[in-house]
Amino acid sequence: MAAARRTAQRFSNRFPTALRRARLVGREAEYPVVWPDGNAADVRMLLKAISAKSNLWEPILEELPVPFKGEKEILSGVRTADRQLEIVLEVGWGTIEVITGPFEDLYQLQEKHEEAMKLVVDSAHELGMKILATGTQPITKPSLEIMTPRPRYLTNRELLGSKVWDTWCVTASDQIHVDVSREEAMRTTNLVNMLHPVVVALCGNSPFIGGEVAENVCSRQSEMRSLSSRHGMPRKLPESFLDHVQEIMNYDLLWLRDEQQKIFVINDKTYEEWAEENFKNAVECSDEEYNHFLAHDHYIWHSARPRSKQRTVECRAACQQPWPSHMSAAALHLGLVEGNKDIWDFVLSEFGDQESSWKAMLDAEEDAEVYGLATDSKKPLNSSFLNSLLDKCSSALEKRGKQEEQFLEPLYSRVERRENPAQEAVGKALRGGVERLIAHTAVKV
Repeated sequence: MAAARRTAQRFSNRFPTALRRARLVGREAEYPVVWPDGNAADVRMLLKAISAKSNLWEPILEELPVPFKGEKEILSGVRTADRQLEIVLEVGWGTIEVITGPFEDLYQLQEKHEEAMKLVVDSAHELGMKILATGTQPITKPSLEIMTPRPRYLTNRELLGSKVWDTWCVTASDQIHVDVSREEAMRTTNLVNMLHPVVVALCGNSPFIGGEVAENVCSRQSEMRSLSSRHGMPRKLPESFLDHVQEIMNYDLLWLRDEQQKIFVINDKTYEEWAEENFKNAVECSDEEYNHFLAHDHYIWHSARPRSKQRTVECRAACQQPWPSHMSAAALHLGLVEGNKDIWDFVLSEFGDQESSWKAMLDAEEDAEVYGLATDSKKPLNSSFLNSLLDKCSSALEKRGKQEEQFLEPLYSRVERRENPAQEAVGKALRGGVERLIAHTAVKV
C-alpha cells in the first residue's frame, strides 16, 4: 500500500485545484485506410506522400532497434511546429491517427481536424487509397502481418497473447481528452466509465470483422472486452485517486524500460509487488518510480481514464464516427464532463444509488455491444433515458456559450430512429456488398 499511497499523491497533484478558463478539448481520431477492394492499405506509404506535400509538417522519425525490410528507422508520423496537429501511424499499419488540439471549443477542434483530414484524404486519393470513418478494418483480419513492427508491440503480443494484441491492429476509435480539476477528476472518470454502454449504443460503428458481418454491432468493444479485463468497463469504480492507483497497480506488470530505454520483461507479478520490492525504502514517489507507473498505466485501456500528464480525462469508448457526424462523440463526452455533477446525480436518481446504477450499466453492456440501439426494452438503453441524458449534455454545453450543443443533433436522430452507425452500415453492406460499404463509410472532406 505504501507504493500506492506515494504514487497516488503525486498523481493527484498533477491535476489543478480549479480550472481558470473554459475547458480545453483534444481529439485522437483513428481511421482505417484501405484499397478500393476494402483490404488494408499501408499507412507508411501515405505518410511519405503527406510529408512530401508541404514543409509545414515536421517528420516524426522512429528508430528501430532491429532493421525492418532493410530500414533502421521509419517515418511514423508528421506534425506541425506548434504540435497542435499530428498525423501518425497506429498499432496496425492499416490505421492512421489524427491528433488535434487541445482547443478552447469544438468549432476550433473541428476546423483543425478537417484541415488535417483534407490533407490525409487528398494524399490517399492520389495513391488510390480510401480513408474510412468506421471502427474496424472491414476486410483485413487481425494478424501479426498487419502489426506495425515496433519492439514494444511484439512484447505486448507475446505477453497478452496474439488474439488480444492482433485485435488492436484493425480497430479505430475516436478518443477525446477534456480538462478536469482535481476535485472532479475521479467523479468524471467514474461517470464516463459507468456510461460505457450508453456511449457504445449511441456511437458503435464496428460491425465487420475479416470481411464478414460480426455477431455484434460494436465488435471493437466486444472483442477486446471478451479477451482482457484491461479494456472497457473497469472491474469496479474507485472512490478516490488512491483507490484508482491501487486498482491499476493490481494488474500484472508487463514490461518496463531500463536507463538505456531497452525493454525488460516482468510479467510474473503485479505492478504493486514490483514497486514494493524495487522502491521499498522510498518516502516520496521519485521521477523514476512515477515514470514506471505511467508506463504500466498506459497499457490499461478502460473506457475513461484520468491522464496526469495531460491533466485530462481521456474518453475511449466510441468507435470512429461517420464523417457527416464526426464531431458527435467529442460533443457527447465534452457534455458529460462539463455537466458531470448534475449528470452523476441524474444517473443515480434513475437507478437508486451508485451500486444499483453500476449493476444496471454492467447488465446493459452486452446488449449495447450486440444490438446497439435496436433494443428499447429498459434503462439505460431505452429512448426516455437516452434523450434525458442527451438533454443534460446539451444543457451543459449550452452553458459554455459556444453553441456546441448542435453537434449532439446526430445522436438525438439515432435515438429517434433506434439505429446507430453500425446498424446503418450493416444495412448498406447487405444490400450492396463491399463496394457499397466502402462508398458509404469513406471520408469525403
